[in-house]
Amino acid sequence: MTNQFPIFHDRRTSDTPATAHPMRGAGARRRFLIGTLLVNLAALSIDFAVLDAPHLAFAVGLRLLLVTPLVLLALVLNRRPDDRAMQSAVQATAVVAFALSVTAIGQFAPEPFAGRYMMAALFVVFAGALVSALSWPATKIMTVTATVLYIVITISGLRWPPAWTNIDLVGLSLITCVIALRARKRKDTQIAELEAIRRSDAQLKRDLRQANAALERLSATDPLTGAFNRRYLDDLIEQEAASIVPSLGQGVLMIDVDHFKLFNDYGGHAAGDRCLRRIVAAIRRNLRACDVLVRYGGEEFAVVLPGLDDAELYETAERLCRAVSALKIPHPGLGEAGIVTISVGIAPAVPAETLADAIQRADQSLYRAKRGGRNRVSA
Repeated sequence: MTNQFPIFHDRRTSDTPATAHPMRGAGARRRFLIGTLLVNLAALSIDFAVLDAPHLAFAVGLRLLLVTPLVLLALVLNRRPDDRAMQSAVQATAVVAFALSVTAIGQFAPEPFAGRYMMAALFVVFAGALVSALSWPATKIMTVTATVLYIVITISGLRWPPAWTNIDLVGLSLITCVIALRARKRKDTQIAELEAIRRSDAQLKRDLRQANAALERLSATDPLTGAFNRRYLDDLIEQEAASIVPSLGQGVLMIDVDHFKLFNDYGGHAAGDRCLRRIVAAIRRNLRACDVLVRYGGEEFAVVLPGLDDAELYETAERLCRAVSALKIPHPGLGEAGIVTISVGIAPAVPAETLADAIQRADQSLYRAKRGGRNRVSA
């Protein structure tokens, strides 16, 4: 079989849809964890400024011995995709610990800093839900857990018996929890819709590319026989002429179906079409993948065979003649014993010769084969 449409290629473009790739999620989680670590450490300067010595030691212990190790552990696990469940659990725990450490420190800070610590803790809960890049189930568990523990610390004041203070912050924390989860859910929905649009757009581009390739193939193909048409051959000639690389020459065969007009006159054009299709199929079976078969005219075909020497080219032409004769297609205009045959003209490859010149030489050889009695090869 010949290599169909060798000049057409499926040009892949970078239009694959942007999906929730694991590495993209890992990058977002890593950025969130680094931001959390930096904010946690930077907050130490505020602790030093507003807390007394015993409570400062408590704050430093929470930040450096609880929050920081959890965040660093989450960063380490973030580099190991196989431990995604463990990484999510540790990251969620780090966010909860960060929010609760700020809440706990706020219980001992003087006003007006105590209120600011409490609001900062709610901001940590909100930011963790919205930008932590955890899965939706993990985000829900993290946010609800942080909110419940925030309420417990706020109401009790970390005292026993509980102080039952700051009841107003309970309602604010519940509102923050609901808003944070709804915002995260809406964000996930918007991202999913955007990814669906991108996937659809990518699919449309692939379909369009395939349709264009199919259209190009159709425009270069003879619809009756499936061989290439003259337009394709003209493109090959133009490409060769435009190339700056010196041509090594290509062997060309010109093939003509003997007495084909007589076949159509006696057998009809429908039978003639079936005959041509069978001849083309037989020729293809005896060509290489790199050879190019072109329907040059009504019953005339050109074959471009690169890389063959004179003997190989002649042997190929003889093989094609035998293959068509072996079909034993009855020729209605030549009597009962008449069968369809072909004549072949050969133009061996000549270095620096153009493809157009080789075709012209092959056509002259074909003329000599037909004058010599047909059903033969002439060089």
